[in-house]
Amino acid sequence: MSQPNFVTSPKHEGALGLVELPASNSWTKPRTGVITPTDRTARHLLGTPGPGQGYALRLIREKDAKIVISEGEEHEDVAVGLSVLVCKRAAAFGRSPISYDIDFLVKFFGFDGTADANLVEFRRMFFKGAGHSYMVQRQLADAIPESTLKLTREALSSVKNWRELFNI
Repeated sequence: MSQPNFVTSPKHEGALGLVELPASNSWTKPRTGVITPTDRTARHLLGTPGPGQGYALRLIREKDAKIVISEGEEHEDVAVGLSVLVCKRAAAFGRSPISYDIDFLVKFFGFDGTADANLVEFRRMFFKGAGHSYMVQRQLADAIPESTLKLTREALSSVKNWRELFNI
């Protein structure tokens, strides 16, 4: 069978000026939803994706007896607000929420009964409406930098001025 006129043969390609393209470099598409540390810092009001974040509310419900709220604070606001922050802390480490994250944030906000009057007043305003407003939840998450959430409980105990730990 003869070759059609519109198909070039290798001996004619050189005469026509056709150039062979080089082989492409290796390329792989990253997993969908993977956020790098630089992406996380630029995500104002967009949340922090991470694995297993729905587990945070269950962990908080298990720790309800240890969470001491004061007058004027709503339990639902505190639980949802803590879950948002627990998810952000866990995502900063690239893992699902664990019980240690809840313990850290309970200590951080003084929900273990050790908060002074100034911290109680601050957290009352900080968590107000978190149970019902997505924007409040996003503002909560953005108000605490990742560097603060990566502190250990021992390092948290040595902080003198708790206001330095916020982006407010």
